[in-house]
Amino acid sequence: MRALSDIMEEFGRLSGLQLNREKSRVYFSSRCTQQEERAFALGVDRGELPVKYLGVPLTVNYAREQDCHSLVDFAQRRVEGWQAAGLSFGGRIELVRSVIAGITMFWFQSIQVPTATIRKVEAICADFIWRGGMHAISWDQLCRPREEGGVGLRPLRSKAACVKMAWRFIKGGSLWAEWMANRYLRRTNFWACRIDNNFSVTFKAILRCRPVLQTAICRQMKDGTSTDLWLDPWLGSRSLLDLLGGQLDREAGRGLTCSRIIRDGVWRPESYTYTAQLAEEIRLITIDASQAEDTWCWAGPGTGGGSGLFYFRSCYDLVRTHHDLAEVDFIWGKGVARKMQLCAYRLLRGRLMTRDRLLRFGMQIPDAKCVLCNEDDESMGHLFFVCPMTRHIWTEQCAQLREGVGVDRDIRSILSWIRDHRGRDPGWARRARVRLAASVWHIWKERNRRIFEGLTTSLLEFYII
Repeated sequence: MRALSDIMEEFGRLSGLQLNREKSRVYFSSRCTQQEERAFALGVDRGELPVKYLGVPLTVNYAREQDCHSLVDFAQRRVEGWQAAGLSFGGRIELVRSVIAGITMFWFQSIQVPTATIRKVEAICADFIWRGGMHAISWDQLCRPREEGGVGLRPLRSKAACVKMAWRFIKGGSLWAEWMANRYLRRTNFWACRIDNNFSVTFKAILRCRPVLQTAICRQMKDGTSTDLWLDPWLGSRSLLDLLGGQLDREAGRGLTCSRIIRDGVWRPESYTYTAQLAEEIRLITIDASQAEDTWCWAGPGTGGGSGLFYFRSCYDLVRTHHDLAEVDFIWGKGVARKMQLCAYRLLRGRLMTRDRLLRFGMQIPDAKCVLCNEDDESMGHLFFVCPMTRHIWTEQCAQLREGVGVDRDIRSILSWIRDHRGRDPGWARRARVRLAASVWHIWKERNRRIFEGLTTSLLEFYII
């Protein structure tokens, strides 16, 4: 401890950053003896774990739910501050996407957050999006890409943050990566290391991400001196040992690098491979003598440019659950206001709160008639496509586009019609998309104005879109 105290004194002398011993604490593991004496020798008080550092709890074991209350409290405080802002549905989604998701991602890249905590934060976000009322669309469905029927949110429960930590570790170049490698990989290779009970929670999580990480990286070779010949996955996404199917004497091959089969910048794999086909595959790998050393490059989905740089978007797409493409992707193009896109999205998903749906959910409605025509009961099909007022609006919009289409009871028929005609003129498809989303939004807005404000609007106002 005296040596550690001398080191801190020397650091302060060289950097000018003096240690404030009154505000500092020292933390010991449970196996450390004479903790009070050691803290006294260092000249600081002894602290107890868990402790917060940069807002994140530091613990010896897995973080417990009670250790992560501050994350739940943060999300709740943010939401309570936004409630009075009168935000639209689109505004609430953007705030969840940018603020809540950003803070939670910082946590996930630092510790393993308990599942119970994640569920609480997700519940807070979902209640905020739907203003604490009925959730018209589930959180899991909202957290899908737009082309797959969602609104582009990302679920908080994802392996992407852990895969990013694993990428930072193998990429190196940071004090954290060097310390972790020196602590856990003194006598073994990262790709061959077995998970030990004595490893930290973070390093265990990193090791469990190796199968996913291995599919998204590639090795750029210079001379092969820093690439393990048998264990590193430098042959596509697999190691030479995996391809040979266990034909290696591990002791004989331990410590060999790819420099053994590179001579004068050319592959010479004959000495260490067993099949002519595998040797030919090795010769096809490019050797780049211009780079400083062998290096890992990111080759995950969505990185067709070949830059080798890591993108979290690509990492998330690698680990997420993929769904079939949905018909709603067409409404997300440019040129349409977000509030109109989201209104059309809810119509396509059948989630607008019309009076027939409210009755099915057991709510007391004094009158179920359509407020635009007062003839039939209100439903999404009637309100948007059967009501005389809305049918007249659609006829006018189609006339503006110089095309004729039969107005059906389903918005999907109009979408199919637009897709069938958009090939003739890209500008026409964009105008049709704008008119579709704007018409849906104005009809829904007019319906709400008549119900909640007692106001009416003439048909002429609808046509000026």
